[in-house]
Amino acid sequence: MAPIYDTDIAEERWSQAEWNQYELWEKVEVRLRRRKNLAIFATAMAVFSLFSVPIVADQRPKWETLHAARMLGVELNWMKREASIQHQAFRISFPPGTSTYRIEKLKSCNEPGTASLVREAPLHTSPRTNLTIVRPEQSARLGIPGLLTEYCYDPLVGSAVSTTSPAAIGIISQADSREERTDRLSVVLLSGPSADISFD
Repeated sequence: MAPIYDTDIAEERWSQAEWNQYELWEKVEVRLRRRKNLAIFATAMAVFSLFSVPIVADQRPKWETLHAARMLGVELNWMKREASIQHQAFRISFPPGTSTYRIEKLKSCNEPGTASLVREAPLHTSPRTNLTIVRPEQSARLGIPGLLTEYCYDPLVGSAVSTTSPAAIGIISQADSREERTDRLSVVLLSGPSADISFD
């Protein structure tokens, strides 16, 4: 076995120390690169957030009216189902000056008679949201004539509205209603005698 001299051990230590130094700088470089990438990502997200704030603020009323239209669609489907089960006509109406809807049960859409209240609920769930139904006189000014504030469904004859053109209920924010702005208006369409629901 060859003898091991102190100089050999010293050289080995020197070589190991060099590699340790190299590995240390490699780790530092990886850490710095990671920190730089994180800073770039954070800056990009901050810029994206700042640029998206005006868009979100502008489109928020449209999203709120669409959400309310979907909720109204669910209520209309419930109303049609209950009318078929109970063999009675159901009517939904939107009292003026309020943001609520009323669902009433009656004998027939053609012969209303006495209506009994089934349920009454707000058009929106958030207290910050101010939505309203477009009234017939306002719909003519907005260039969308024929919007309804009342709709009746009879399980025997179907929709009480003429089947040649779809019935429509318009939902708009109160601010847009005052400004007569229609680009953020959402409409629930009820087509045909079975009142097929679609959104616009």
